[in-house]
Amino acid sequence: MKFSFSLYFQITILFVLLSIFSVIAAGSLNYLESRKIIVDQFNRSMRDIATTIGSSLSGKADDAASVIMRLSRHQVLFSQDSAEIQRFLQVAVDSSSLFNNIYYFDPAGPLKAAAYADGRDVARYAGENFLAYADQEKTHDVYLDLVKALETRTPVFSAFFKSATGTLMNSFIVPVSDVAGNVVGLLSCGIAMDSSFKLLEMMKTLKPHPNGYVALIDAEGRVLLSAGDMPADLSPERDWLTREDSLISGSGYLQAVYRMEKTGLGVCSGLPETAVSEMLKRLQNATTLFTLVVGIIACLAGIVAAYILVSPITALVKGLRSLHAGQPGSRIGCRASGEIAEAISIYNEMREKEQKARTKLPGQDGV
Repeated sequence: MKFSFSLYFQITILFVLLSIFSVIAAGSLNYLESRKIIVDQFNRSMRDIATTIGSSLSGKADDAASVIMRLSRHQVLFSQDSAEIQRFLQVAVDSSSLFNNIYYFDPAGPLKAAAYADGRDVARYAGENFLAYADQEKTHDVYLDLVKALETRTPVFSAFFKSATGTLMNSFIVPVSDVAGNVVGLLSCGIAMDSSFKLLEMMKTLKPHPNGYVALIDAEGRVLLSAGDMPADLSPERDWLTREDSLISGSGYLQAVYRMEKTGLGVCSGLPETAVSEMLKRLQNATTLFTLVVGIIACLAGIVAAYILVSPITALVKGLRSLHAGQPGSRIGCRASGEIAEAISIYNEMREKEQKARTKLPGQDGV
């Protein structure tokens, strides 16, 4: 005896399987896309944090550079009176919170005048030759930029460093030229980037997570200022320039780095991967529950759809069996469409003809 499943069973299984696979596929796609959106959002958020801090520092650097450029064109700098130049620089420093100090060098190297925001006595610096800085490791980069500004006759943003008092500073160097275009001196200022500690407060406010961090790093990867604890083994070191525009995973943290063009610094922001994984876990649980509920509803809908589709065919098969056995069954009144409706209509006509034939048979026997 050949065993076979009923059409209703086959169609029901087909609908249920299609429903399950469709729901799982849709749920998986939704989860993967949502996961990508969340990770991208974290990436964008950390990039925005770095960009905000970078824009703040760059804006202050631009403001200070604009002031120094105006000072470099003042006639007092062309005089030979060092005391007068020193008073002029001191007024410039005292009248603005942008500067920690301003130096004015002779093109040959000796210091002609200087002024500090704390008003210190600068007499002992007079005549000091900046060329001597070449052999000093801490000031070597500044020395190279001084030489560069002198040779190219163009302004140069130089090193970013901490002063003895802990103030973050960015150096800016401007060649001073006379009407004939001859360089008569060099102005070098220390731009006070964080003299009021507002930068650190802003960094603390912008931290991407309570256990995350935001850090300022120099070109060597050294941390200059940090809000939050940055794991030591996550220090970007020299390779941080190659890690821009990417979300780096390591030591349980996600890290993004943004480079500031003018200062040569980087802003590094990071947060624990657990913060992301917890959110993704909640997303996964919600997606699983949603998929399960929708899957059950889809399966029930498939069973009902299979019943609605197969019931006219089942009734038709039952009626045809009755006709085949010579016993016309009841009329089929199931709703159907297309070929099935046509088949039911033909069956009903055959049934009526069979009934009429059976009604006429006794009369014919009496003739």
